[in-house]
Amino acid sequence: MLLAEEFPPDNRVEKEAASLIENGFQVTIACQTLHDRPAYEEINGIRVHRLRLSRSMYRLGAACLVVPVFFSLWRSFVSGIMKEEQFDLLHVHDLPLASVGYFFKRKYGLKLVCDQHEFYSNWIVHTAHYNTPVGKVIKGLSPWERYERKYLTKADLVITIEEPLRSVYIERVGVHPDQIVCLPNTPSGKVFRAGQIDAGLVDRFKNRFVLFYAGGMDILRGIDVAIRALPLIRKEIPEVLLLLCGNIRKPYDPLALAAKLGVAELVRFEGWSPVEKLPSYIAAGDMCFFTPPANRDEIHRTIATKIYQYLQLGKPVIVGQAKMMKEFVEEHQTGYVIHEDSPEEFAQAVIRYHQKGEAESERIRKNCFAIRDRYIWEEQFTGFVEKYRGEEQ
Repeated sequence: MLLAEEFPPDNRVEKEAASLIENGFQVTIACQTLHDRPAYEEINGIRVHRLRLSRSMYRLGAACLVVPVFFSLWRSFVSGIMKEEQFDLLHVHDLPLASVGYFFKRKYGLKLVCDQHEFYSNWIVHTAHYNTPVGKVIKGLSPWERYERKYLTKADLVITIEEPLRSVYIERVGVHPDQIVCLPNTPSGKVFRAGQIDAGLVDRFKNRFVLFYAGGMDILRGIDVAIRALPLIRKEIPEVLLLLCGNIRKPYDPLALAAKLGVAELVRFEGWSPVEKLPSYIAAGDMCFFTPPANRDEIHRTIATKIYQYLQLGKPVIVGQAKMMKEFVEEHQTGYVIHEDSPEEFAQAVIRYHQKGEAESERIRKNCFAIRDRYIWEEQFTGFVEKYRGEEQ
């Protein structure tokens, strides 16, 4: 597996690797790091090789289609691993390293799997770093759609996270229908079960009405709407607390916005949390939310893993107008739908739920528990592994 990120943590990559090992595969992950981490170690049966990058080289990764030295560095890194280990299949996570994967497919005759965590060409153009003055220049010189089409059509298998995105890759990118499968990013049933709850962590927040968010934090996540709603919410719910778990991706700064609005004391940032602790944080929450701007094709065609995670604990969720998540919540009656650019609607949903009390909480909990067994990783992976095994042969 090739991963142009830190490992760990990457929950989807870890779930895939663990499930493949359980099904008889040996898994090696080549990843990158900015920190002083071992160049090689074994983690839960996974062989992990790390490429140490400088900050400047890491930033150059965003310009890899303009300055391809990033690809050269990765080819050299993987070549060293290839001299030590034998592989049948190369599994590339996300789009950027697809060309590196194809290089080794041709050189060694390996099967190539391209695993698309995002609809990358549609996602990256909306990121904060691609919309700075320098980023806009790099964006204009980076033909991600052409790159996506070139390399995904050369893969032996493409993995996407939802059926509507599978249709996009077939119709727009040109991937053959027989070469693309769906593997939704649902949570592991081994982690999201009642026995995993840390009562002490939950007890820390017992006197607050907690609005919880887990995941990456940047301009594409819709966290601002919750922060802007806090002045309205606290008029009705003085004990409200916005609890955030994840990594903040600069230059985005939700804590600065909270301070500007005079609600800093109503926001608690816990930092990144290992997935094993997330059930406890979710259990501590009264409501959860994910309200990203519905301004790109990719967000309309996916259901974020956090929606499935909240579901496992029976928690109501507030979502915006992103099509699949909106329809999922409306169909199963597991929360509230708002216009994601409206702090007023967000506040109204929170206050309405709070006023309805335990009866509303129990109604939504029952709705969540009625369907949660359908949306666990082990259930989804069972059908996928046979297709994957076919590519191994």
